[in-house]
Amino acid sequence: MREWVIELPWATPPVKPNGGHGNIHSHARKVKQARQVMGLLARQAKLPTLDRCEVLLTWHVGDRIARDADNLAWTLKPLCDALASGKGAWDHKIVQDDTPAFMVKHMPAIEYVKGQPKRMTLTVRELP
Repeated sequence: MREWVIELPWATPPVKPNGGHGNIHSHARKVKQARQVMGLLARQAKLPTLDRCEVLLTWHVGDRIARDADNLAWTLKPLCDALASGKGAWDHKIVQDDTPAFMVKHMPAIEYVKGQPKRMTLTVRELP
């Protein structure tokens, strides 16, 4: 099975549950930007069309501050949407849909890497 690890340009999650603090326009703008970035990065990585895949968002952090991985799901959603849709000019459709039949989305992970700066990656793995 093939696997692609895509370096994301963010040190912290760009889409957060309370990121807009009630401002729906601010939140929508962050979702759109995350989706656009993912589409461009998927094109650059030359992700092919797949029958099925699994996706894992990982936030690599250099300290042991307590963080809630649930909050990363707000960033994962627009990234997966960009990989499964052909609606937006920025999207890069690699699977038919982001439903479980075509895309398995794992709970986002937070990985401690001592002394390293914060970074985020998205791993896409082909499934049979």
